[in-house]
Amino acid sequence: MGEIGFGLLNRELIKKIKEMWRFGEIAVLFLRVHLPNAEAEKALARWEKEQRGMFWRQKLGQDYLFFMGGNKKGSDIRRTTEQASQSLRERLAAAHMQAAEAKEREASGQIGWLHIGLAYAVPDPHQSTESVVFHGMLEAMEQSAYYVHAEEVDRHDYSLMETIEVQAATAEAAIEPSRMDSGMGAIPIGRLAAPIQQFQFHARVSEVAYLFDTDPKAYGVVIVKDSEPVGLLMKEKLYQLLAGQYGLPLYWNRPVDRIMDNQPLIVDENMPVEQVSQLAMARNFSRLYDIVIITRAGSMAGATSIRDILECITTMRTEEARTANPLTGLPGNEGIQFELQRRIGARKPTAIVYADLDYFKWFNDCFGFSLGDELIRTLAGLMTSAFKDGADERAFIGHIGGDDFIAILDPGLAEAACQKLIELFDERVQPFYGGSEVKTVEDRHGNLIAQEGVTLSLSLMIWDVRVPISPGDISRTAARLKKKAKATSGSVYVMEQLDGAHQERDESKRDRATHD
Repeated sequence: MGEIGFGLLNRELIKKIKEMWRFGEIAVLFLRVHLPNAEAEKALARWEKEQRGMFWRQKLGQDYLFFMGGNKKGSDIRRTTEQASQSLRERLAAAHMQAAEAKEREASGQIGWLHIGLAYAVPDPHQSTESVVFHGMLEAMEQSAYYVHAEEVDRHDYSLMETIEVQAATAEAAIEPSRMDSGMGAIPIGRLAAPIQQFQFHARVSEVAYLFDTDPKAYGVVIVKDSEPVGLLMKEKLYQLLAGQYGLPLYWNRPVDRIMDNQPLIVDENMPVEQVSQLAMARNFSRLYDIVIITRAGSMAGATSIRDILECITTMRTEEARTANPLTGLPGNEGIQFELQRRIGARKPTAIVYADLDYFKWFNDCFGFSLGDELIRTLAGLMTSAFKDGADERAFIGHIGGDDFIAILDPGLAEAACQKLIELFDERVQPFYGGSEVKTVEDRHGNLIAQEGVTLSLSLMIWDVRVPISPGDISRTAARLKKKAKATSGSVYVMEQLDGAHQERDESKRDRATHD
């Protein structure tokens, strides 16, 4: 390619660009390195020597501009320069880590020490070469705002990150012991939606900057197109851009959509808070504190912060722990009623399973209450394995009290899950007899019954939403199915559709009771 030239937009550069356009578009790579060190300079020098397509470079303080082109028609300049950009980023990052001054730079709290942007200049018969190249340079600088290596953060941000991680770990730890979701984690994110300042996508950067300057409570704005959110701009990000060497003249009068984050986290108001928290915490560190945008039918509904999300989860877990059954850690009656009402209100087909142990009083009398408690905890774990882990990960498991449990899950998975639970229980209950061979048990009236120990009765109800139901309807149907199950020898499940027939039976019974 010949000797590399120097100078910015001078006659020789323009002449060289016109020559390079014979082979296709050219690439403009912008680089800004804060606090450079000897290792980084060596890495940069080695990288430059390897770039056969580079025909011009210019250094302006901490900023570098590299112009690159092809050497034959049809060459894939985009693939080549994107690989070159990635290689440069990796080498400088490695040099940064190897440098002897790394600890000093960490203490300095420099944010975003490495910026790289890549743009392309294509000949345009309606514009001068200078204009095309200049806009290519501006675009490369703008692109560099999205490729920030923010390995170093100031100590305030680091402390905040530690707080968030601790809160997240605490919330997660509260879930893990029983691995059972009480359903309160299904609280919709829409409940946390708060008003937030919005700007149309064509608004000027100066307008957003004025808002941030005059309203200290505003730390981010949502960019919308009509009423649909299309981007996000955080105060810290804007100030970082404007503080650069060319920040004010480069960005001040430009449309805000040129510098906004065009891939913010946008969620529907009905998405569960816990699911949103997982998405938010999985983001790149540079976006970890960014606002979460909440929509309703695709339009703006509000926004919330990571702090509010984690505080909500902490509150939910605290409430769950307060109302949980102390023996199993599963949600108690308050949580069960909440979940039933929530599922009924959602009007989605649902399966409800009531479970209880047969001859549990006999077991307690023969083997002791301590072992009886252990059997109940074992059933709780088996229900999780069968209904939640093995069938529907969104299944709800609750502990009504004593040896009575409830599960709420997808109706299409319910029968197979009940069969699986029975298999697991019949297998796991045997060791509780300590090797004794059980042939008979006593019922609650002291009568001996030919039965090989404790069995499990499941009442399975399927609701297809075609008829309205209430928690009372479910309880009455479950009680009737429970009697039917207990009348059958061994561990069994009995099933019934909640299709309106249960209401007719209840009304018939009330009528007979009235006539009698």
